[in-house]
Amino acid sequence: MSLLPEVIGRIILARFLSLSLKRYETEINKVESSGIIRDFFPDIITFKVFPRAGVAGDKERFPRNTVARIEEDNETFSIRYRFLGFAGEYCLDRGKLNRLTGRENSAGFGKDEIGLLDRQLRLISTRNRITHLTLLGVIEHQSAYLKTCDPLKLVPLSQMRMSRWIKDQGYPSIDNSMISRLITGTFVIMPDGKSRLLKDFFPSSREICKGYLKGILAEEGMELKSNRLDRPYTDEEIKVRLKELYNLKVSRRTVSYCRDQLGIPPFSRRTYDNRYPPTWAQFSPYFPMTASSVRENVPDMPGTYELSFENAGIEYPLETAGVFYIGSSKDIRKRLRAHLGCWSKNGDLNALIHGDKCFLPVCSLQ
Repeated sequence: MSLLPEVIGRIILARFLSLSLKRYETEINKVESSGIIRDFFPDIITFKVFPRAGVAGDKERFPRNTVARIEEDNETFSIRYRFLGFAGEYCLDRGKLNRLTGRENSAGFGKDEIGLLDRQLRLISTRNRITHLTLLGVIEHQSAYLKTCDPLKLVPLSQMRMSRWIKDQGYPSIDNSMISRLITGTFVIMPDGKSRLLKDFFPSSREICKGYLKGILAEEGMELKSNRLDRPYTDEEIKVRLKELYNLKVSRRTVSYCRDQLGIPPFSRRTYDNRYPPTWAQFSPYFPMTASSVRENVPDMPGTYELSFENAGIEYPLETAGVFYIGSSKDIRKRLRAHLGCWSKNGDLNALIHGDKCFLPVCSLQ
C-alpha cells in the first residue's frame, strides 16, 4: 500500500525539522554552493530576511546548538541569528522556474535538477519560517521574563497554544509536533547574555506553580516566625494566593500535587510545628563533612541534610545561623560523596566545603 504524497511530504518535513543545527547548517551550505542556485540567483531565486531578524557578526561566537540571540530593541525585542541561512526564506519566481522546467535551459540543468532544488529550498524556508515564528511567539508570550530574566515571570505556555498563535499569524500549516521537533535540544541566548534551552520557554502550569509555591511558603515561614500569621496556609488558601499574587489559576488538587512534589508537608503537619527544623524531622547529631564520616553516619536512602560552618554566623532576615546549604536527594550518602569528590558539578559549594571546617546533620525520610 503506497502512501499519499501529502503523507510522504509530512514525513520528509518532520525528519528535516529534527536535524541538529550543525547538520542543518551543512545542508544549507551544500544547497547554496551548488552550481544551479548560483546560476539562478538573483534573477529567479532571491533570499528575503524576516522582519525583526538580523545576523550576528563574523566575530561573534555562539555556544553549540544555539540558533539565535534575543536582543532588547527599544520597547520590544529582535532576533539575531548566528547564521544568515537561518534568518530568512527563499523566494522563487514561479513563472520563470516553470518555463525552465519545460525545456532545456541555457545552463544545461534538467527538469529533475530544478525540481530537486525547488523542494530543498521549500524545506529550508519552511523550517526557517517556523523557527522565526516560534521565537516571535516566545517574545509575545514571555516578554516579562525576557525583560527581567526572573524565572517567576514565566507564564504557562504549551506547544499547542503556540501552534494556534502561529496559525493566527497567517501560517495555517503548523502543528505542535513541528514545534516540538524544532525546540528539542536548541538553545537561545537571553538579553542578559545567558544561554537557555528553547524548550524552557514552554513551562506547564504545574512547573510554574512549583516556582510560585516556594515563594509563598517562604513568605509563610517568615510570617509565622514574626507572629504576623497565626497558622500556615491551607491548600485552598495557597490557591487563592496564587491567583491574587501571580494571576495563576489552578485547582486545589494541583496545589496539593505540587506541594507533595516539593516535599512540603500538608497543612495538618505544618499547623502545630512552625519551627525549623520541625519536630517530626528527626535530624542526626552533627558530624564532620569528611569522606570517612559520611561513610559511617549517612545511610544510602532518601533524605535531607544541612551544611554548616563550625564558627561562622551568617546573617539571615530573622536570625543568625551557621547553615549555608540545605539539600535533599534520593540517596543522601551518594550525594554527599559527590559534594566531596573532585568531580563535583557545583564548584562554589565544593570550594566552601573544602575551605573551612564543615559539619552537618542528616534526616532520613524512611
